[in-house]
Amino acid sequence: MEPEVLPERLADELDRLTDLIAGFEAEPDEALRVRVFEVLRSIDYVHRVGLRRLWELLTIAGLQARALDDPEVKLLFDLYDLEEGGERQRAEAVLAPVMPYIESHGGSLTVVEAEGGVVTVRLSGACSGCQGSSATLRHVVEGALRNGLPDFERLEVVEAPADRPGRTHGPAGAAAMPGFIPVDSLRPRARPALVWERAFEASELAPGTVRRVVINGEAVIVTNLDGEFYAYRDGCPGSALTLGSSTVESGVLVCPWHGCRFDLRGGRRLASDGPGLVVVPIAVDAGEVRIGSLVGAAA
Repeated sequence: MEPEVLPERLADELDRLTDLIAGFEAEPDEALRVRVFEVLRSIDYVHRVGLRRLWELLTIAGLQARALDDPEVKLLFDLYDLEEGGERQRAEAVLAPVMPYIESHGGSLTVVEAEGGVVTVRLSGACSGCQGSSATLRHVVEGALRNGLPDFERLEVVEAPADRPGRTHGPAGAAAMPGFIPVDSLRPRARPALVWERAFEASELAPGTVRRVVINGEAVIVTNLDGEFYAYRDGCPGSALTLGSSTVESGVLVCPWHGCRFDLRGGRRLASDGPGLVVVPIAVDAGEVRIGSLVGAAA
């Protein structure tokens, strides 16, 4: 769709919405920023569910092409990636920044299908003897989808018949925390680089415990679940309260302040709606726990 076919008022409001979102992304008050984006995420979800159903009804009635001839209607379906193949392309865009991280661990990732909040991927390969196991790679993929897709429900993994040869494991690659607002795709985003920093010796963190570290000015919590290490941004979602003194119960992190519970294998919030923990790249190499920090992210 050519931008000039949009009514002037609609085009102006679209630009204004994009600018407002950019302004909130730069908001120094973290609590306010989190709440604003929670509202936007909820609005996105409500609209996306209704528009997805509308697209299905238009398909049944054979009115898709006629509907898309209307620029205002086409704009909505373009923003929400609901045309044929759009949801899969959206999942691919969300996962593109974590591809180098997966490949640096000898992994391979392909989006097979995405529909109705269910994303199916083919995930294979992992370097032996390091943290880049299949379980950890799945953890990274699921975290990226949860943070990048407001309507994400679950991840389904189709194992490849055989691992493909991968690059030698090492602290390399890039990752990003994708945006989840529909208009976010209207402006380009620089891909941050992933720089690895040593945190501590893996032997220093006992299974079933949590440790808080600060890497390049960012607080991170790390946990050891039966030899699998997971890392998340410190702070109970929606507040600035640290999770460093949290307890772990059968793979579930329990917030010491509110009693919120999170699945440590992916960060999903349990028992209630709301945002989950933000995944932080982690690797164990030569007995050292290393945390990936994003450098060069766009403001």
